[in-house]
Amino acid sequence: MPTRSDPDPLYVYLGNRDAVEVVDDPTHTPDEGEPLRKTRRPAPGKRCTTIIVPPGTPLMEALHTITVPTGVWQAHSDGTPAWVASTNPTLAAVLAEHWQCEVRDPDPDHQPSAAVREVTGDAA
Repeated sequence: MPTRSDPDPLYVYLGNRDAVEVVDDPTHTPDEGEPLRKTRRPAPGKRCTTIIVPPGTPLMEALHTITVPTGVWQAHSDGTPAWVASTNPTLAAVLAEHWQCEVRDPDPDHQPSAAVREVTGDAA
């Protein structure tokens, strides 16, 4: 599969009205040596999930890693995105078609925080 030759990462922004956070399950007491069980709980408010696609990642790989049932979006939300924006208009259009949501222009002043997640292709 051909890779992108662009030396810069792509940014994908997804409007997240059903954000979740993963926390320790308060109803579970692990046996000795057993790891803590995790659970998802709603995160308050409307959010924007930011995904960084590393340089050289094929667009189809990025699309797959973001949208599969065990992928990046599913890890951050219990719903579908309200909107999508990206520094790559083609990726934004395909994601918006997939989720049947609005395409927006990316915010040119947005500075990603340390809380963003990179697409690595291991979410299958």
